[in-house]
Amino acid sequence: MWEQDIGRFPVAFTEDGDEWAHHLSNAMGGSGFHRISGTDGAGGPVEMGPPLHGSVTSILRVFPHPDGITCTVVGEDGTLAPDQVDPWRIGAHTAVGEIGRHQQPQVWDALVGLSSSAGLGPDTLGQLTARSLGPLDLASGGVYMREFRGPERVDSHFIGIRRTFPVIVTGQVTTYHWDRVVPVAQAQLRRVCALLTLSTRLLWEPRSHPWPQSPTGPTLKVPISVNPGFAMPEGQEWTGEVPPGTGSWRLPWWVDQAWERLENDSGLNIALNACYEAVRLQRRHPSLALLTYVAAIEGVGMRFVPDALCDCHPECTHSKGVAEKRFRKALKTVLTQREVKELAGPLYDKRSHTGHRGTLFGSEEVFGYAPTGMFQTSPYFGFEALLLGQLSTVANAVLVKAFSDTGSGPGE
Repeated sequence: MWEQDIGRFPVAFTEDGDEWAHHLSNAMGGSGFHRISGTDGAGGPVEMGPPLHGSVTSILRVFPHPDGITCTVVGEDGTLAPDQVDPWRIGAHTAVGEIGRHQQPQVWDALVGLSSSAGLGPDTLGQLTARSLGPLDLASGGVYMREFRGPERVDSHFIGIRRTFPVIVTGQVTTYHWDRVVPVAQAQLRRVCALLTLSTRLLWEPRSHPWPQSPTGPTLKVPISVNPGFAMPEGQEWTGEVPPGTGSWRLPWWVDQAWERLENDSGLNIALNACYEAVRLQRRHPSLALLTYVAAIEGVGMRFVPDALCDCHPECTHSKGVAEKRFRKALKTVLTQREVKELAGPLYDKRSHTGHRGTLFGSEEVFGYAPTGMFQTSPYFGFEALLLGQLSTVANAVLVKAFSDTGSGPGE
């Protein structure tokens, strides 16, 4: 094995490294590399190469440097030769000059809708009234989409039907390549679904990947029917047409300011993400859902109860345990003192047992099939339907109150 340093380049390792690597690939034939391994985050190098086509068999190691990046060509066999080093050196210099020159707006569309795990039957919401949400545009898909849900177990023949009105989300990202659009769009779609879930109390999820718009318009097509199902009787072909008299719905007023609030308030953003994840966990993992709902409420409570050092003696450097205090303070934004007293204790006790011991309280131990009988206490009824159902309602209210209260911010 041999190594050859080819110099230092003015490339911001984290901010511009991926774009530089993209232009380096183009400069070396545009076919890509046999392998690419990312940095370990502790100063370890990025490795790429050899190119998929051509005579170069060496690889390039890229290290972070205070002034940019440093690059070393590594040969795994043979001896050091100019034809294994010079293409990397020339390509690296060429790629530096291309950074920032290929930025262009990329418009994308994606479908969001009620989760496929939601109940069967017709969508009772109707069609969303078109509106903007932060940098995105939301509009009804104009289709009454039918979806067949097959059984999860192979020995079951049950097939259910649900019908929903999906929503088209449109956004724009300015970047050098479509591949860089997707992670940005996916993050924005998650936030959209979290806000829709919070405002409707129904679980929303992305129902498609982001699709690029072409110069002639959208390429995303809203399907009228999803998944194979059973044949419909003759004369009852499903068209996906919106039924006459279908109602419409609007997002609540507090959503207007939500996107900007989330951009400027990391604590609120974390709490919203936690609450959304709790909703996603609730069906299959009720004990973990309770733990996560409590964490989301604690996150809102951070603005009322800041971190504090222990005062057991003047030199103590440990932090006080303020998590439960934050939980109760956040609950007080939507509950009376009496309600907080009745609810907080049992909830926090179960949260601690799950978080510190791994205790499960719901029906997850039997995959949701709670034992039933006249002389048995059902964990589903006592824990999931009552306690967890109550907590999910309260957590939703705490988050909505945080978004609605324009005077509250981090630390206030």
